[in-house]
Amino acid sequence: MATVWRAQSAFARLFVGKIAQIPNNCADLSSKLSPGPLSVACASRNYSNYAHSPFVNKIREQYEYEVVKNPPEWKYVERLLPFETIPAVTPKENYPSGWIPPREEAKNLPYYMSRTRNHEVPIYLHVTFRGMRKITKIKKIEGDIWLFNDIIKAHLKETSGKYVETRVHELGQFIEVKGDYVNILRDWAHSKGF
Repeated sequence: MATVWRAQSAFARLFVGKIAQIPNNCADLSSKLSPGPLSVACASRNYSNYAHSPFVNKIREQYEYEVVKNPPEWKYVERLLPFETIPAVTPKENYPSGWIPPREEAKNLPYYMSRTRNHEVPIYLHVTFRGMRKITKIKKIEGDIWLFNDIIKAHLKETSGKYVETRVHELGQFIEVKGDYVNILRDWAHSKGF
């Protein structure tokens, strides 16, 4: 008996739910079943596209705010904003991060490697083929790039004790070295004054 009653009540819930989803029968059925207000399924409507949805009236602001133009308070806002340009480095004897500034005597060499806009040496490591291929890339080289390549090859052969493959891209102003030699080349660039 209890099993029959559960099945009948489940069917009644399913039947009322299906009928309530039909827009034409919604108001009639809900008024007959319950004398109270319309059901939640009838009150809210999902609009299928933009053309059938109603226009949005004025949206109330979530937060009340006041625009204040007070210069002493503006300095707290300015320090949160990002820099439009990278500021120039203030000269010091040494920097806590270990950063080394470029020296003036590097500009007298027949080749030159300029810094990036963040004042860093442009030597990068590219790892491809799931870590199987490692290529060190030296960018922003100006002047005699072939002499620069010969000096780098000689320095790497002396430091690592083996022959190193390089590829020079004269128009792109960069050199690619086969292998991971980023730290050795950065130390060499700092010693030259770049």
